[in-house]
Amino acid sequence: MKSLALAALALASIVSGLSYLWQKLALEGLPPATVILGRNVVAIACTLVFMRFRGGIAWRFDGRETVRLFLLGTLAYSAPLLIGIAGVQRSTAGNASILILLEPASILLFARFLLGEEVRRGQVLGVAAGLVGALCLTLETAPAGDLLSGEYRLGNALLAFHALLWGLYPAIAQPLVRKHRLADVVGFSVLFGLVLVLPVSLWELSSFEPGPELPRAIVWTVVLGVVVSFGTTFAWTFCLRHVPASATAPFAFLQPLTGVLAGALVLGERLSREAIVGGVLIGGGMLFVARSATKTRAEAEPADGVRDPLT
Repeated sequence: MKSLALAALALASIVSGLSYLWQKLALEGLPPATVILGRNVVAIACTLVFMRFRGGIAWRFDGRETVRLFLLGTLAYSAPLLIGIAGVQRSTAGNASILILLEPASILLFARFLLGEEVRRGQVLGVAAGLVGALCLTLETAPAGDLLSGEYRLGNALLAFHALLWGLYPAIAQPLVRKHRLADVVGFSVLFGLVLVLPVSLWELSSFEPGPELPRAIVWTVVLGVVVSFGTTFAWTFCLRHVPASATAPFAFLQPLTGVLAGALVLGERLSREAIVGGVLIGGGMLFVARSATKTRAEAEPADGVRDPLT
């Protein structure tokens, strides 16, 4: 089951790498927070439909778990989405592609100090190899000098903060998904996330004037909701059910690799030597971590006899 969980995580990371293009297309006709609101509403609807014939979504969380679920939906999910968009608006896409590389180190840090996980040597080597590989990919098209530009100081700070917040997700989610059904955790966490997104979206819409790009933007927002906010979130939580949170760290490096490969396959862009070396290093880093994760003890099972329809 751990191998299946890691495969699901790899697929989710690849899809997440494509989501930046889809988000850009959605933002051509809708304001940023409204795109986030729309995709979250779609994700909640998908969860309800998915669970309709599986007993429905049920509230099974105690007081401490409710706090954790609220933090998962707000601090570790909606907040980095909102802060990331604000950061890109005040910086550059190139800087964003570099600063998101802080996320894997953040995952290791929070897994160690919030969950008490032992960070294995294979995981550290995997993250180190993935980081070098990802830098080979991103620095080729994103000059590192822009990170030090005073013009982008605020935007870069927001992008760095948003990358660190994404690292919270595995550490906060894992105790919940190992005890409760995935649909309950995903559905209610996304619902709690609306606490942050809804007010910002309403403020944006007060001055929004729809244009001819609106229909296409709505389509891409729905795609983001179904494929990313619903699909990849389920894949992430499924993985966290069976492997340590720290083992997910290097898979984030698949996102820049996906962007480069998509450019080569779809747009006919040339694959440079640096990109090939970077891809090999990222793949090697994931193998280090996968080998370390599959050597751990028996897989975690749902507590309290909860049977999850995805397992």
